[in-house]
Amino acid sequence: MASLRFQSDALLAVATRIFSAVGAPDDVAALVAGALVTANLMGHDSHGVLRVPEYVRAVRGGGVDVRAQPRVVSVRGATALVSGEWAFGQLTGRAAMREAVRLAGEYGVGMAAAVRCAHLGRVGEYVEQAAARGCVGMVWVGGLNQVAVPFRGARRALGTNPMAVGFPVDEAHPVVLDFATTSVAAGKISAARAAGRAVTPGWIVDREGQPTTDPGAFYDGGALLPFAGHKGYALSVMVDLLGQALTGADAPPGSRLDWDGTADQRRSGALFCAVELGAFRPADEAIASAQRTLNRLRSVPPREGFDRVLTPGQPEALASAERSRTGIEVAEATWRAICETALAAGLSRDDLPAPAP
Repeated sequence: MASLRFQSDALLAVATRIFSAVGAPDDVAALVAGALVTANLMGHDSHGVLRVPEYVRAVRGGGVDVRAQPRVVSVRGATALVSGEWAFGQLTGRAAMREAVRLAGEYGVGMAAAVRCAHLGRVGEYVEQAAARGCVGMVWVGGLNQVAVPFRGARRALGTNPMAVGFPVDEAHPVVLDFATTSVAAGKISAARAAGRAVTPGWIVDREGQPTTDPGAFYDGGALLPFAGHKGYALSVMVDLLGQALTGADAPPGSRLDWDGTADQRRSGALFCAVELGAFRPADEAIASAQRTLNRLRSVPPREGFDRVLTPGQPEALASAERSRTGIEVAEATWRAICETALAAGLSRDDLPAPAP
């Protein structure tokens, strides 16, 4: 299926206008749109403008309160509880990491539990936020929609349960790990379906638990697989416990538990951690040590078929540079959905950008 190409500023403008049209304050609309377009620029299309129609549906369905603001519920020592109040997840994620960084400035380490969370988007954004403040950042997200089978299982029981870690080596390009504990993020299945592509073997199973490469099978009762078999499954379980059981996301403040233990039918939560770079040794020594590690890895000769060894965060930096220059590809089906969402929100066809030549 064909795709269209857009410059990032054009996508940013239309996404911002759509979120404003459904009631978001202008600054919030711009922040959320910016987070999505940045994900596209970094090569994470599963968390890019593909999400615009989904977010608008969440607003219309009451899953997101466009005027809500996250709040700090309580602080105990180096820990804080942050309620997202069902605001856009990007606001909640930034607020929680901001609080973790603040506490790290006082104690050397800070942790913030975020509950009542809407979709947080690209979680690497929050460890980059910590790195920009001179902290190692970590995020564990649990309790999202159950879309993955456990190892040896044939029925959905886990979320994608993503995690991220960021280490500030230099301000421009921190070392960043950011991935789901499933073989792939659920958004990549959506992106493949929109583009009319088969998915990579080992990503999903169908409703009978059998391997398939048909992205439609995922939406017909199929499920994602954990990465690395039992290892990815075990990691997913621990992320779920950190993001939900530890934080209290399964019973956030002011909620009522249902008969099956769910709170308001939504249980997404996350644990945010920040560690000052100078907590255990002078910060400049930590940076120098980290740089030596990166230099050692990058100096390894590449095997046949590759031009060089990359370290975590470099692929995103390279993608951002390339896409800033050449534009962002959007599948035609995705663009149609965005246009339909825009028109339904009250925008006119004149408000929609034309694809780049």
